[in-house]
Parts: sequence; structure tokens; C-alpha cells
Amino acid sequence: MKLVIYDTEICHGIVTENNPAQPGYKYAEGWHDFAGMGISTLCAFDMHENRYRVFMADNFSQWESLIDERTAVVGFNNYSFDDRLLEANGITFGLQSIDLAALIWRAAGIPQGEHPKGFGLDAICLANKLPGKTGSAASAPQDYQDGYIGRVIDYCLGDVRSTLYLYRYIVQNGGVKDPRTGQWINVRVPA
Repeated sequence: MKLVIYDTEICHGIVTENNPAQPGYKYAEGWHDFAGMGISTLCAFDMHENRYRVFMADNFSQWESLIDERTAVVGFNNYSFDDRLLEANGITFGLQSIDLAALIWRAAGIPQGEHPKGFGLDAICLANKLPGKTGSAASAPQDYQDGYIGRVIDYCLGDVRSTLYLYRYIVQNGGVKDPRTGQWINVRVPA
């Protein structure tokens, strides 16, 4: 398969208990306001060309050209977030979307639609001795609005790297160790 591993970051943050509104920053109207979040960057690893790619407002059309030539995109929690963010911001794709979080959580018996604590990308990667996240998604929108674009891209590329390593690990080993219990979870992904 010609796969593209990807992740997105948003322009406008979400106000939560752990991320209160700060004066001078713009926020979306909640976790379902994907259009209001906007896309600051979309980073990817093209497995066919074996290279990282960065897409922003000035070259989103190149993302669309890239995925027209590929068979699937792979992300982590992308069914619930990244795919919906792209669609709400006018970027659609007609190829298969593979969500590692959905596959892992389903294999672990997590009910569909539930987002289990302690079972995110960073925790899974670290439990399986893979590179974890390089920062916090909550700070990316403020960094973007402050003009720290390189910092946002670097963070997003870190998530792409973690997702890529996780994908390869699952393909090679047939599953992952549950970060909460240490037990093995059999997971199958298209390769």
C-alpha cells in the first residue's frame, strides 16, 4: 500500500479546565467546532517516497495532489479529530483512512467513541519503547497565534514520527503493550 502517515495542528485552541482562556488569544467554540479551530499545519510522512512533508495554507493543494496518488492515510485518533478537521476546512479525500487509536482501543475492548485516559499516543509509544510526543497539543494554537510557526511544525512532525514508529511496530509485532496494564494487545493493521 502507498501510505501517508499524518497529523494536524489547529490555529485556535479549545478552552478546557486544564486549558483556560488566556487574554489576547482566539478560541474555537468547543471540540466539535472543527471549522472554528482552523488548520495551522498538516505534517506527513510519505511512505512511498520515504520523506516528511509539511503543508500549510499556501500549499494545501499539494497535500490533495499527494493523497490522490496514495491508497491510504494513517493517523492516531484521526477518525474523531484530524479527518473531521480537514473536512470542516474544505480538505476532503476519498481514500482509506486508518486510525491506529481506533484499532488499538477496539482490540483492548474500549467501547467505540470513548477516549480512555492514559491510553493516548504518548503513553502507548513509551510503553512500547518508541519515541513519544515532543510537547503538548494545548500549547500549539497559542504558539501559532504568537508566530512560533516553526515550533508548531516541529511539534506536529514529532507526532507524525511517533505515529509512524507505532504503525511500523504494530505491523512488525502484531500488537502493542497496554500502557495501563502492561498486557499485550493483538492489533492488525493494513500493511
